[in-house]
Amino acid sequence: MTSGEIEQAAVAAGRALELAVGVASVRPRERMAAVMQRLAVHRAVPAVAEVLEMARS
Repeated sequence: MTSGEIEQAAVAAGRALELAVGVASVRPRERMAAVMQRLAVHRAVPAVAEVLEMARS
Protein backbone atom coordinates (compact mmCIF):
# COMPACT_ATOMS: atom_id res chain seq x y z
CA MET A 1 0.00 0.00 0.00
CA THR A 2 1.11 3.53 -0.65
CA SER A 3 0.98 6.24 1.96
CA GLY A 4 -1.95 7.89 0.20
CA GLU A 5 -4.02 4.74 0.52
CA ILE A 6 -3.22 4.48 4.22
CA GLU A 7 -4.17 8.10 4.77
CA GLN A 8 -7.45 7.61 2.91
CA ALA A 9 -8.16 4.51 4.99
CA ALA A 10 -7.50 6.50 8.17
CA VAL A 11 -9.87 9.26 7.05
CA ALA A 12 -12.60 6.73 6.24
CA ALA A 13 -12.08 4.95 9.55
CA GLY A 14 -12.25 8.25 11.39
CA ARG A 15 -15.54 9.08 9.73
CA ALA A 16 -16.91 5.64 10.61
CA LEU A 17 -15.89 6.17 14.24
CA GLU A 18 -17.62 9.57 14.27
CA LEU A 19 -20.80 8.00 12.94
CA ALA A 20 -20.59 5.11 15.43
CA VAL A 21 -20.72 7.55 18.36
CA GLY A 22 -24.33 8.38 17.58
CA VAL A 23 -25.44 4.74 17.45
CA ALA A 24 -26.90 3.09 20.54
CA SER A 25 -25.36 -0.29 19.61
CA VAL A 26 -21.77 -1.24 20.50
CA ARG A 27 -21.49 -3.35 17.34
CA PRO A 28 -20.10 -0.63 15.06
CA ARG A 29 -17.22 0.12 17.45
CA GLU A 30 -16.57 -3.59 17.90
CA ARG A 31 -16.35 -4.03 14.15
CA MET A 32 -14.03 -1.05 13.85
CA ALA A 33 -11.60 -2.78 16.22
CA ALA A 34 -10.41 -5.03 13.39
CA VAL A 35 -9.82 -2.01 11.17
CA MET A 36 -7.89 -0.27 13.94
CA GLN A 37 -5.67 -3.34 14.35
CA ARG A 38 -4.82 -3.30 10.66
CA LEU A 39 -4.12 0.42 10.71
CA ALA A 40 -1.97 0.16 13.85
CA VAL A 41 1.02 -1.13 11.87
CA HIS A 42 1.04 2.27 10.13
CA ARG A 43 0.90 4.36 13.31
CA ALA A 44 3.88 6.43 12.08
CA VAL A 45 1.56 8.05 9.52
CA PRO A 46 0.05 11.12 11.23
CA ALA A 47 -3.49 10.49 9.96
CA VAL A 48 -3.35 6.95 11.33
CA ALA A 49 -2.01 8.08 14.69
CA GLU A 50 -4.89 10.55 14.91
CA VAL A 51 -7.58 7.98 14.17
CA LEU A 52 -6.03 5.47 16.57
CA GLU A 53 -6.17 8.09 19.30
CA MET A 54 -9.79 8.81 18.38
CA ALA A 55 -10.58 5.10 18.69
CA ARG A 56 -9.06 4.97 22.18
CA SER A 57 -11.31 7.70 23.49
